[in-house]
Amino acid sequence: MCIAALLAAAAEADGQSRERRLEELTLEELMRVEVTTVAGQPRSRFASPSAVYVITADDIRRSGHRTLAEALRLVPGMFVGRTGASGWVVGSRGLTGNALTSTRSLVLVDGRIVYDPLFNGTLWDVVDVVLEDVDRIEVIRGPGATLWGANAMNGVINVITRSALETTGTYALAGGGDLERLFATVRHGASFGDARAWRVWAKYSDHDSLETPAGGSAHDEWTRARGGFRIDAAGGSGVTWTLQGDVYGHPTTSVATSQPVPGRHLETRAEITDDDVDGGYVLFRAQRGEGAESGWSLLGYYDRTERETSRIDLFRDTVDLDFRSWRELGGRHELVWGGQVNSTEDRLVNGPTFLFESLSRSWTTVNAFAQLTTPLIPDRLFAMVGSKLTHHDFVGFEAQPGVRLWWTPSDRRTLWAAVSRPVRVPSRLEEDGLIVLAYADPGLLAGGPPTGTIVPVGLGGDRGLESEELLAWELGHRLRFGEVWELDAALFYHDYSTLITIPAAVVGTFDNLGSGESWGGDLVLTRAMSGGWRLTGSYSHLRVAIDGPVLQFEEDSVPEHSAQLRSSWDLSERFEIHGALYYVDRVPALADAYERLDAGLTWRPRPGFELAVWGQNLFDPAHSEASAVRVPRSVYGRLRVAF
Repeated sequence: MCIAALLAAAAEADGQSRERRLEELTLEELMRVEVTTVAGQPRSRFASPSAVYVITADDIRRSGHRTLAEALRLVPGMFVGRTGASGWVVGSRGLTGNALTSTRSLVLVDGRIVYDPLFNGTLWDVVDVVLEDVDRIEVIRGPGATLWGANAMNGVINVITRSALETTGTYALAGGGDLERLFATVRHGASFGDARAWRVWAKYSDHDSLETPAGGSAHDEWTRARGGFRIDAAGGSGVTWTLQGDVYGHPTTSVATSQPVPGRHLETRAEITDDDVDGGYVLFRAQRGEGAESGWSLLGYYDRTERETSRIDLFRDTVDLDFRSWRELGGRHELVWGGQVNSTEDRLVNGPTFLFESLSRSWTTVNAFAQLTTPLIPDRLFAMVGSKLTHHDFVGFEAQPGVRLWWTPSDRRTLWAAVSRPVRVPSRLEEDGLIVLAYADPGLLAGGPPTGTIVPVGLGGDRGLESEELLAWELGHRLRFGEVWELDAALFYHDYSTLITIPAAVVGTFDNLGSGESWGGDLVLTRAMSGGWRLTGSYSHLRVAIDGPVLQFEEDSVPEHSAQLRSSWDLSERFEIHGALYYVDRVPALADAYERLDAGLTWRPRPGFELAVWGQNLFDPAHSEASAVRVPRSVYGRLRVAF
């Protein structure tokens, strides 16, 4: 049974909500929640052979987080560091990079890849949905390359929104506070005919600047407007289809930078500019037999990205087509196979900070995969074997195999192990870009007389780069004991090779001389108590060791220890109280250790009407997370209406 079915089956009798809140589900029901990211087809989360964690819309609402990036703080072992008012670093298992480098985690929204190939990272300021419409966010901490391909090296973040059939009626949300000054969402949906429905929605948010270390403004305030639609319908022969899309724009995206000045020897200039960020997409999906013994799915989308900044201008078009099929073989085996073609074309306008050899470039990625799941001992021991075969125009052919085993000696215990070999392809910047550190006269740099010629000096790309490779070993154990406790533990060891590094002097070209390793584990303990009270605690340990010319930043850009304790309690039919305590160890290259306390109170005076107030970062006036800017203490209130 999928999450939507679970929630629908548990609808509240008084009509307050069409869904039963996650905290009201028993531990046994939570164990049966299904995920699709691991196996490609719905499978019990409890029996999944991967370090998978599930976030629902109700989890997000009860956490007080206002963006998808912030909501990922709920995931044990996930490092979420804010680089600015509209920027985040998000990743797991180490080597998360910074705002301009790869997080080595693949992010998808309803099957659409939002991993940015220019810098090989996720630009979280343009990853957005109506949070109320999230069905679930499935997060795999660890490789997911067999199904999802290159760049799913350290993890997969798969955001899945609800069908329009589940969101009929009108929903509105409005609020504001001292940091997020104003936010509003309106969504309306309706059915038409049998098993057909549509929804339209719009969002707006206005966010104040974060702080500099001296306590002043970081001059990175931003506003965002976004709107979209979705249509879901059942056709003939059991085929269902979805058509959806959205457009977005940032009326304000302030950025404070220090940039080299072209034509001036070693001169920099501080600037505060307003970037222009726009884009949109349209997506079509058809499928038959979801959760059945056999079926297929077809997904296609077109995506347009436009970013005009003081550093570089980017205009990019992406077309993607993905087909998957699954069936039972011999009544025992499950085969999932498919193929994908992704074609990308961009046009760049060089700026003072980034220069590209090719201002226009197109490339294609072709994927094929097959994955077989078979019981070695009926109902007890299972094996999953598969591989993704990829041809990328930057690096040529790559194979990404994986093997997973899991043992379920009872319905209260799952032990699993996995070994896999994912890769990360070089970014467009690492291929043929130049990060300009300064403009300089070569004669003066050499200590001689000036030549009169000023040239850019920096770190350049190399079209001969190979893919980064990883050999990943994982081990996990899930255990339910008693009627209210669940324990989820995972250990990992990652062995990296051909890492893309920079020369010791920084100036020069990228190379593949790096190698390294990361290891650690996560421990999650959940207790579902009576009276609508749920407690979740977790602890994560991570170590990273990098060998190579210069990758000290990669070693020092993640915390060694992190932990969290979350509580959600329904005091009555009308009142809820929520709290979350986060601890993040010192990030040597970025920030000191910090403790974060969030607390919120929700009041429902009548069905369909909800008021909430939240305090965030209550311990400190401000703290740094992944850059020099500081995240201040903040308070906001919100009003939600549904009818």
